[in-house]
Amino acid sequence: MTSKFLLAAASAAILLGVASTAMAAEAAKGPKPTAAVLKNLQAAQTANNKKDFPAALAAIDAAKKVSDRTPYDDYLIARFATSIHIGMQDLDAADVDAEAAADLDPSAIPDTEKPAVYNTAMQLALRGKHTDKAVKYAKAYLATTPPPTGKDLETVVMALYQGGDYAGATALAQKNIDAAIAANQKPPRNDLDVILASQVKQKDEVGAEKTLETLVANYNMPDDWNQIMGVALTTKGMRDVDYVYMGRLMFLQGGKITPSDASLIGATASRLGFLGEAAQAQKLGGTGFADPGPKIEADKKTFAQQVAAGPKQNGVYNVKTAEAAYGYGMYPEAEALAKAAKEKGGVQDSTEPDMVLGMAQAAQNKYADAAQTFGAINQSNPASARVARLWGYYAKVKANPAAN
Repeated sequence: MTSKFLLAAASAAILLGVASTAMAAEAAKGPKPTAAVLKNLQAAQTANNKKDFPAALAAIDAAKKVSDRTPYDDYLIARFATSIHIGMQDLDAADVDAEAAADLDPSAIPDTEKPAVYNTAMQLALRGKHTDKAVKYAKAYLATTPPPTGKDLETVVMALYQGGDYAGATALAQKNIDAAIAANQKPPRNDLDVILASQVKQKDEVGAEKTLETLVANYNMPDDWNQIMGVALTTKGMRDVDYVYMGRLMFLQGGKITPSDASLIGATASRLGFLGEAAQAQKLGGTGFADPGPKIEADKKTFAQQVAAGPKQNGVYNVKTAEAAYGYGMYPEAEALAKAAKEKGGVQDSTEPDMVLGMAQAAQNKYADAAQTFGAINQSNPASARVARLWGYYAKVKANPAAN
């Protein structure tokens, strides 16, 4: 996760590029550098522009030998040296120079240049794994005008996280997320990753689970789905049917299913009479339950008649037949039976017809319809409510693939 935040030579050059090419001119403005220092820095700038790095470094060394240097002289020398070493792609040496500039008394650094100074030092310190320094520069960067935004703010967040300031990293990342949501944009992935990692470090299981849900709702990445599905299967309060519903989502979503998960889903499905789901779990390595094959073969001989009898039967019959039809892959029939169950009523679990209806719609690629169906489900059991939410997230991201 951290590699995407680390400094590459190209990005560092861009960071310093404009400032470095005009540095000699800037040195003549504002605070007055010592004349001898300025003369050597101008020579360093000229050599650097020609990529004559030995001559540029020799001029820097000459500037360092001026006896009556001021703090502002030391600042300019460190900044010039940073730029030269970046041009040489010697980022270790550039790190030393950048940290030297950032460690000076803030009064020696012009206010307009502080953002670039602390940003450069922060990024190079992160690259060099100087986490304490990176945190120091990140906090100094936050106090500058203008403060960091966009990718630079993401790097500040990472510096705080790497330095163990999880509360600070989380607060900043959440600020970015809130701003993105207010602008009707997806919350930034990097910020969500930092929050999740911080929550894991602090053993905040409830918070981590909530963040995982946000990730699957917005990014639909297999690893995120695998994690949240594993969490859901171990949630307290899960009803037996919820394990079957999670199994269906895992089968449909195509994520990683361990043999132990397949065994849990298959055994529960077998006990409840969900033969199709038990068969799928068995194919994925599930054990510990009877082979559903013979029962499925016998049931399918009369299943067409069972489906046809739906209009004359009550809601309970229709929803149970809809569940079986879904397990057999008869999704249009499952959808029609679920709708009939909703109309007829009398079902003990009032959310069951909508659950199987939404699943059948999703299995037929009717994702917008499925998202609407799941969004209307109001389940009082928190564990069951999560199952419905996960199905809803799946339907929404599949309905809007361009947003992923």
